[in-house]
Amino acid sequence: MSQNPTVPHAWTGHEISRRALLSGFAVTGAAALTGCAALTPGASSTPAANAGPISTALPADKKITLKVADADDTSMTPGLLAAFQKKYPNVTFDRQYTGWDDYLKSINLTMSSSTAPDIAQFTPGMQNLIPGGLLLDVSAYGTAYGWPDKFPGLDQITFEPDGKTVGTGKLYGVPGGLSFEGVYYNKTKAAKLGLTVPAKTVEELEALFAKAKAAGELALVAGNLDGGLNHPFNELLSVYLKPEDREAWAFGHKGATIVLPEAKTAATTLKRWVDEGYISRDVNGISDNDATAGFAKGKGVFRISGNWAAAAVAKGLGDNAGYFSMPQATADSKIRTTGAGVYYCVSSKSANAAAAAAFLDFVGSDEAAKITAEAGFMAPKADAMPGKTGLIGALQQGWQDTVRDKGLQPFIQNASTPTMGDTLTTQLQLLAGGKVTVDAFLANIQADFDNYHK
Repeated sequence: MSQNPTVPHAWTGHEISRRALLSGFAVTGAAALTGCAALTPGASSTPAANAGPISTALPADKKITLKVADADDTSMTPGLLAAFQKKYPNVTFDRQYTGWDDYLKSINLTMSSSTAPDIAQFTPGMQNLIPGGLLLDVSAYGTAYGWPDKFPGLDQITFEPDGKTVGTGKLYGVPGGLSFEGVYYNKTKAAKLGLTVPAKTVEELEALFAKAKAAGELALVAGNLDGGLNHPFNELLSVYLKPEDREAWAFGHKGATIVLPEAKTAATTLKRWVDEGYISRDVNGISDNDATAGFAKGKGVFRISGNWAAAAVAKGLGDNAGYFSMPQATADSKIRTTGAGVYYCVSSKSANAAAAAAFLDFVGSDEAAKITAEAGFMAPKADAMPGKTGLIGALQQGWQDTVRDKGLQPFIQNASTPTMGDTLTTQLQLLAGGKVTVDAFLANIQADFDNYHK
């Protein structure tokens, strides 16, 4: 089973681009909107301006059917729908599941039709619906329900009216399941090599890489045929870049730049890992999925990837599979990492927006956390996931620590430009192959940003 989250723009060839939605989890509050009409049974549920705080009450005596469109092939979405319906028997769902590729091709047209679903899984390109008013601004519901305190990652689905600028403006949904990145390791090999894990700093991690290589092991398993070196690069950016600089760039804010000393440190570190042989010299010929499969079969000592790889790693390595959060610049630094989520949004055409918003609120509940965790995702309410042992338990602890520190950051290829995924993949291949310098690498991805955000 695959549980990769999705980014809003194509992440060419890489498995994560199949599933993920907007990413990055630095928690910021949704814009507080009041002045919306109170809901009464049978009344229109679309907020009206300047009419007082919105109501979250659902009419118990009214039969409501919510049409749901999604491409989630895990047990999460159907499980959440079933649990909500059990809690609210007068609400039923008409789920319209579509395979990922077809969903991407059709969802904007579907949301533009007169029979648009009430709730939809937010996917790449759906931000284009915002200027036309086809997605419901749920900021008022967020205020009424207290979503800023319930959900990490709201900034990732907060947009300005143009739909291009992320992180500020109006709120358009909430995350159901979340994913994040960290460091997997082979416990047996680490013990045999005398490696002290977890590493507390990037410097300590690099020292472990050097020791593993000296012993004849591949230190860090990676595949860059489809841009998989974005994982360690994004993680290193999380460590070194100031969160506000990273978010401004990933969110497409005017004047943002990645040509910064901290980004150069991140790129230089990644390049050094390749040059020193900690990463395979033929990394550009290995896919990211094959890298995970190889690690799960016992290849190498470390692997930087997301929790979507946990099932394969656990199946392959069993009790020998270990995990720890990405080491930081200093041992006392708060956790900063990279992640993504599966988001749900509401159609502005929905006649039952209050019920749809109630479902969005439900996915952040204790009850929903159990369903989300069983599907392989991290739950918005981190401390409500059923406790696990072994690799999954370590991942859950890492997630709880990250949410505590409000430390998840957006993938840089997410909201910056429609072509950034392709550009980053190409530039990472050139960087790993010694075809561009670190300075040229950063300049080239900045050029893509500048061309789009003129």
